[in-house]
Amino acid sequence: MKNTLRFFAFATVALAVGASGCLTMQVPERFLVVERGCGVLRAITPEESKIWARDFDDETKASLAFWKDAVKADLIKNRGYTLIAESQIQDGGGRQGMLMTLEATLGGRPVRELLAVFVIDGVFSNTVRVAEYVADKDAFEAEVEGVKKSLTTLH
Repeated sequence: MKNTLRFFAFATVALAVGASGCLTMQVPERFLVVERGCGVLRAITPEESKIWARDFDDETKASLAFWKDAVKADLIKNRGYTLIAESQIQDGGGRQGMLMTLEATLGGRPVRELLAVFVIDGVFSNTVRVAEYVADKDAFEAEVEGVKKSLTTLH
């Protein structure tokens, strides 16, 4: 009986550690990874285009549809972004996610953002993985296809 309990305790810890692994992604060539850790990855170009991927714990276990609507509402209604396009994307593990392209004027400059959201099902809570690519409009257009390909390697 003791061995069985130890096995289940070990298995539970192993699942928790595995579920909260470090983010990995093959970023486009011009991007330099400046931070890589458990739950975060940041990369930047010389012109300051940015990729930022983060994991958030979600004890409510809300669906991807919920997070898609919540994020979109916040960016459009509260932060002044305009939605340009919406589609689906798969990450490196084959997980379906949502992808939005948005635009805003920040500091007098037009800025575009590519935002991907994935939900990773967990036992006690889910993980919401958000990846953002933000750049001036001209740089965005030049780099966006490479960033989309990179998102398909996100783990």
